[in-house]
Amino acid sequence: MASQRQVYLLLVLSTVVSVCVGYVVVNEDGPVVQTQFGAVRGMYVEEGVIFMGLPFADPPVGDLRWKPPQTYKKSWAPDVRDGTVPGPACRQGICDRPDYPDPEHECPRDMKQSEDCLYLNIFAPSHVVNNSTVKLPVLFWLYGGNYGMGTGSALIYDGRILANKTSTIVVTTNYRLGALGFLVTAGGEDDAEGNQGLLDQVEALKWVQENIASFGGDKDRVTLFGQSSGSDSIAIHLVSDRSEALFHRAIMLSVPFSIPHKTKWEAVRLGNYVADLLNCSHGDMTCLRSKDADAVVTASAKASKFIDNPLRAVEMFMQWGPTIDSDLLPGQTVDLFSNGKFQKKPFIIGTTLEENVMYIYMGFHHPITSKLKLAELLVAFVHEKALAVLHEYDPQKSKDYRPILSVMATDWMFTCPTRHVIRSAASAGSDVWLYLFDHVFSFKHLWDHHSYCYGHVCHAEDLPFVFQTTKLINVNMTTDEQVLADSIAYHYGNFAHTGDPNKPSPYASSIQPPVLHWPAYSKENNYTCLNITTPRNVLLENYRGEKCDFFDKINVYP
Repeated sequence: MASQRQVYLLLVLSTVVSVCVGYVVVNEDGPVVQTQFGAVRGMYVEEGVIFMGLPFADPPVGDLRWKPPQTYKKSWAPDVRDGTVPGPACRQGICDRPDYPDPEHECPRDMKQSEDCLYLNIFAPSHVVNNSTVKLPVLFWLYGGNYGMGTGSALIYDGRILANKTSTIVVTTNYRLGALGFLVTAGGEDDAEGNQGLLDQVEALKWVQENIASFGGDKDRVTLFGQSSGSDSIAIHLVSDRSEALFHRAIMLSVPFSIPHKTKWEAVRLGNYVADLLNCSHGDMTCLRSKDADAVVTASAKASKFIDNPLRAVEMFMQWGPTIDSDLLPGQTVDLFSNGKFQKKPFIIGTTLEENVMYIYMGFHHPITSKLKLAELLVAFVHEKALAVLHEYDPQKSKDYRPILSVMATDWMFTCPTRHVIRSAASAGSDVWLYLFDHVFSFKHLWDHHSYCYGHVCHAEDLPFVFQTTKLINVNMTTDEQVLADSIAYHYGNFAHTGDPNKPSPYASSIQPPVLHWPAYSKENNYTCLNITTPRNVLLENYRGEKCDFFDKINVYP
């Protein structure tokens, strides 16, 4: 299986990620916004204005560790808060580095991460600040990283260019990770209930509802968008009553729907394993809270190899994460969508062409030379359905079966459950749109430590085009890539403004790339999706229809 460190480096493309690199020196004449907590000074940049490190909850430290986030209510007036420095990343075993990442390199001691990490950042076009007549829609970003890694302040998620091109307010936020964000215990007083990281997201959304107007945002037009575990979070918010009133639309990039979420008692067994590693009795919260954060992070990383359910080996790809409960997540997301138990809100959803190339090649460093070994691996993931899958794909004799395993795994984990979810939503009358991203980016050296991704469209390969942040490190797109990136901004911006990726708003940006009309996903439209590619986007009908019909029939989704 892939290590957490490797998964993180790829999920957030940390070759182009640094918490601080790319931000400018701030002058005293930076923009000042009045909030309910006091004034905050941000920074001017070429594309607009930025405010960073705004607290949305009290620090979850001491007795608040493993508690739901407590709403931030403190005033910093009469001081003017410095909004030019991002808050620390939440504690994790992996960190961003400004130089090229070494997968085996441990985090430096001075890395800016802390348990006190519940901060968000705001990116706005310059014309909206202190202009009470303009209220722009909000794009609220949730990063990926297997619920164990990442930060909303990574340079790749800098929202200045996206905000300017879409005429929106872009918000990026942190949320607790790993054992510190998702621990579940039982048997003691004051148990950890789990889902703390999800509740952090809810609290940040509440902050937006109460405060975004001060920054030119419209609280009644909030679009969640995210990638990987971030988009998995969004799928959960779409089936959760807890967050229903806090957002209005969604954009989900690469949701790994076939990775199941743990039941409470599965999560408790994982929590007990962490307690053992920390020399605490099961459920002893006093003991667990007495351990320093380094010890908890170390235990969290070791627990990534814990086998909770040998029949669900795929959980190893996302060991920490949401737990099924009556409050936030009442069941498995695919099942809830299948049964119509979701909010009928407009959403965009899609995948990259070869999502699982990186997972398969990180998990298996050497060629898989035997078809019998391939069958054994399928048994580990789809059990008694393995022979049916092998027969359906009918792989030819090969010196290496990893390429065909990557295709199988992409269909099973990403492409087909995504189709299943969007068809459920379309059948229920939701306005929904499907895309496929299949451009191999031109950037040199980005995959040097993971050369198997060269020439492939790996998981997260779309992120530089969504945010267009390569410009911030002087890496240029080709002309065709810039057209592709602007087509994404055009559709996402329209969707944030009007709820339709084809329908501009009078206040939307002036981007006018060559665009196709993107049909809503429906049987009447022949299940058409937008193929985001170069030199120009095209339309596809019933993408992977035969294979997804097969996976729907054998029903191997959680």
